[in-house]
Amino acid sequence: MFAHRFPLLLFPLLALAFSPVSAKEKEDKAPAGQGPYIEYIPGTLPLVISAPHGGYLKPGDIPDRIGGKVEQDSFTQEMARAIREEFQKRTGGTPYVILCRLHRVKLDCNREIKEAAQGNPTAEKSWRDYHAFIEKAKAEVEQKFGAGLYIDLHGQRHEQGRIELGYLLSGQELALDDDAITKQAGKTSVRELDQRSPASFVDLLRGEVSLGALLDAKGYTCVPGPTVHAPAEGELYFPGGYDTQIHGSRDGGTLSGIQMECPFVGVRDTKPHRENFAKAFCEVLTTQYFPAHFGKPLGPQKAP
Repeated sequence: MFAHRFPLLLFPLLALAFSPVSAKEKEDKAPAGQGPYIEYIPGTLPLVISAPHGGYLKPGDIPDRIGGKVEQDSFTQEMARAIREEFQKRTGGTPYVILCRLHRVKLDCNREIKEAAQGNPTAEKSWRDYHAFIEKAKAEVEQKFGAGLYIDLHGQRHEQGRIELGYLLSGQELALDDDAITKQAGKTSVRELDQRSPASFVDLLRGEVSLGALLDAKGYTCVPGPTVHAPAEGELYFPGGYDTQIHGSRDGGTLSGIQMECPFVGVRDTKPHRENFAKAFCEVLTTQYFPAHFGKPLGPQKAP
């Protein structure tokens, strides 16, 4: 819906190095006719990845947000780029990638516009561009492939050090027994994938071919997954936010969404760790997750 309401501007593919914030990023100015704050990288795979909180830019004409969370999800922008590069190496295709290059203190694209931009016109336009690009990518995936997957990429530093997979179910709901949790399928961001996949809803969340299980096998413990079904009482857990709610399949469409909250140590903290995770993530999606749930390998081919 956003894609038909707002002008879409293509942004250059930038190879930026941050250590942690380079002078290049601080001073970067987009060429005339291109917006500097939202980066859209078109893809050729039925996979859309967004990173709303990995930006560095703090322009003086956008006031700092007052209230709400303003911390950056460190290196999630770099992780999204690493994942894209790994898919290109492995499959010859690339996911669609949408990045907010503004620091979260200026704009939070994982909130509704009032809280996200707090009335600033430039921030509001960037928010609209960000979500319009996601909708554009989703529409192309649906047209070319029929269905696909949307990943909203985040970072957290919870002491458990697990990858948190958000399906719009609370920690308490994840702790329900199989029968009770199955009744929650229709309210989740993977509602359509549950109907498409031959796996049961419980298996989609924490069975042998769940994303949690496949990443567990690569050494990245996830919740939910077969090892940890649900966070313990009192443990912090992110079930999925605004992006996952509106861009997943809870309210329709054939792109199901998962919020992926990555810990810092061992996943995001160094370039080798980011590259290792990108390799593992690419391998499990390509060789196991998509064949199991979508019935075909993950590749750049068009649907018949």
